[in-house]
Amino acid sequence: MRTIFDTLNDAYKNYYNPSEHLAVDEIIVKFKGRVVFGQYIPKEPESCRIKIFRICDTAGYTYSLKVYVGKD
Repeated sequence: MRTIFDTLNDAYKNYYNPSEHLAVDEIIVKFKGRVVFGQYIPKEPESCRIKIFRICDTAGYTYSLKVYVGKD
């Protein structure tokens, strides 16, 4: 999974120069498998989710992705 995100981040940086107006966005993706870094949400029917942070510009273009794997 890490190699996919590294490849995407490299492609984002090579082909696009973002504007000076950037935002950090949080995406929560449903996941039914087992992962150590999944976010447990007990009130949801399917309680395991993966949290992804992305940096995007005002046009909505994603410049960088990072999967949340716990406290740094």
